[in-house]
Amino acid sequence: MTIKEEFKVVEIKDQTMTLEMNRASGCHSCSASSGCGTGLLSKYFEHYSVFSKPLKKGVKVGEMVTLEIPSKTLFYRAFQLYLLPLIGLFAGGLLGSVLYPMSEVGQIVFAFIGFIVSLLLTRYTLIHK
Repeated sequence: MTIKEEFKVVEIKDQTMTLEMNRASGCHSCSASSGCGTGLLSKYFEHYSVFSKPLKKGVKVGEMVTLEIPSKTLFYRAFQLYLLPLIGLFAGGLLGSVLYPMSEVGQIVFAFIGFIVSLLLTRYTLIHK
């Protein structure tokens, strides 16, 4: 199964196209938007995401482009972005409690270090794939 999304081409430079997507297209029509965190935050931040992709042949500025992502890849990326930092936080806290069983500050510092290291690893793997 694949997930498809349409993007508007806003700029073409060299062999790269810059795409724009309306992130909050469904947030304003949903009945739960008043109590939903995403719906509430969408009122205060930009509604568009902008990113770059390699240029497809025949694409011009202003056109709509459809990109596909396999659902397996989407779930893997969601795991990397949401669960891996939490696992790093808890693993760092556990390591801190083993190394410094009587120091709460040491445990907190190691938890924070585990969280930061997992964020950096996530960023590295997302950029280099």
